[in-house]
Amino acid sequence: MNHLFDITYLLTTYGYLGIFIIIFLESGILFALPGDSLLFTAGLFASAYSFNLFLLIFIIFLGTFFGGAVGYEIGVYLEKLKRYSFFKVVLKQEHIENAHQFFDKYGKFAIVFSRFVPIVRTFTPIVAGIARVHYKLFIKYSLIGSILWATVVTLLGYFLGRAFPVIKDYLWVIAILVVLVSLIPILVEVIKNRKRNVL
Repeated sequence: MNHLFDITYLLTTYGYLGIFIIIFLESGILFALPGDSLLFTAGLFASAYSFNLFLLIFIIFLGTFFGGAVGYEIGVYLEKLKRYSFFKVVLKQEHIENAHQFFDKYGKFAIVFSRFVPIVRTFTPIVAGIARVHYKLFIKYSLIGSILWATVVTLLGYFLGRAFPVIKDYLWVIAILVVLVSLIPILVEVIKNRKRNVL
């Protein structure tokens, strides 16, 4: 189980298939998986020619898009699925409510922007399904968000890897930094909510 968070191990052992499965699950089913850090590190690997960059981005896009589509269907059938212990554990009400607030605040663009926010990106498709957002609208913006996330984060890792080859020797530091940066939107919202509560 610990190997799920050892990104170097995942990339070198399972390659494209491992990337697809993890991104697929993280995009609408399981939030406790590496997302941004996996994409960034995969981009670094591609800069060293360990992966084909274009194939890598395409596979990440597929995992992201279809994971979101499954998350939407989970939201539609949530009440039925909650009979099963697996979904009771995974679908925490707190996370669903946070994603709901994010969705209410940013509307349809939440489907795009949530791609770049850990945890929220897992539950936004589910909330969209619960709210019965028009399926074609969801697919349209999910497509845009999936393309942007797969491309931007992966290329960031790729170009930094090409510009600073030494960066590959500090993957664990980079992974932590990527996670911290990606958590900034959540921290900003938490601070705002606390200020509102104080006032």
